[in-house]
Amino acid sequence: MKEKQLTEDEIAKNRHTLRFVKPWMKLRGLTQRKLSEELGMSEPSVSKWLNGKVNMTLAQFTKVAELLNTNPEDLLFDPKEKDKASKYKEAAELAESLDPEAFHAWIAAGKAMRKKE
Repeated sequence: MKEKQLTEDEIAKNRHTLRFVKPWMKLRGLTQRKLSEELGMSEPSVSKWLNGKVNMTLAQFTKVAELLNTNPEDLLFDPKEKDKASKYKEAAELAESLDPEAFHAWIAAGKAMRKKE
């Protein structure tokens, strides 16, 4: 099956999403070759993922996170700032639990606190 040719915009978005996978690989000592072996894929296929030239499925992204001994959401952040993922997740859960009026008040309070810094 022939791979879909992605637009430059799609490639840029993929690169942005996957920009921290390589630092996570380095942190865990996992080479591209070893990652491709663990995934049962060719090294060129994994390279295309990491360079944004081919879309990665959610299942594949989850498997990569598992191989890197982390959560999928952690891969969206620099491993040096790993706690950001849990903070964003906590904030998202809080936001979902609020009624619309309370949500807007929470956002306004956050913006007001940010201006004071």
